Amino acid sequence: MATHLACIGLGTGGEQDFQRLVVQANKDAQQQEVIRGVRVRRWEDGSGAAVVLGWRAGQLISFMPALAATSQVRLANCHPVREPVTVADVLDAGGEPVNALAAELEQFRQLVAAGQPVDGMAKIAAFGLSVKLYDDENAFLAAPKGPNDATEPADFEPFGAFAEPAKAQAHARLTGTVLKAERRFSWLTGHPFTVAITRTAGFEVDLCLAGDEHPTVPAPGAIVTGVVSLSISMEHLTG
Repeated sequence: MATHLACIGLGTGGEQDFQRLVVQANKDAQQQEVIRGVRVRRWEDGSGAAVVLGWRAGQLISFMPALAATSQVRLANCHPVREPVTVADVLDAGGEPVNALAAELEQFRQLVAAGQPVDGMAKIAAFGLSVKLYDDENAFLAAPKGPNDATEPADFEPFGAFAEPAKAQAHARLTGTVLKAERRFSWLTGHPFTVAITRTAGFEVDLCLAGDEHPTVPAPGAIVTGVVSLSISMEHLTG
């Protein structure tokens, strides 16, 4: 299973590598905000890989991998359940609910401070923790299926959206069609990863794949399916 950091080219070889990543990201952070005594800093490199750090009294209390995603999804009733997991309804273009999701929200602390659920557009990325790729829809449909596997080429099952709040995780089973994909390299580590714009049931997502697990960039029309972790960013938190 890939790690969140490996999916954006920031995979570390151990505690020392992780500490170097924290120090570098904190030093070069482009955004900073103090929220209820926590200094929130966000760093992003030229590949789009990002991390959000939370500091209190000089101690690191939160660390969130993220991505400068381009895909967007319309959300309603976005509310915090467990740091940094947020649950929301997914709306279609007409404003009707079509699904739900649980995701790690970059602005989680801002949402808590707002004190009420919010609606709006969110940039959305998925980290491919354990996914398979098929050349096309025919290959996907012909492949053997287990009891927990998706059988449709566009399917989204948000595990975390319906879990107890204390146990909620930003996980889902995502199955979708790759619209376009490109290989990227972290400017910090030089490690490769792939970002594949993928259409699933009801919306599109920037799917991040670890370079060592998926050395080949999927072509348009490929089908991806498996367990992902979701990350969202909402610039405008309006109730």
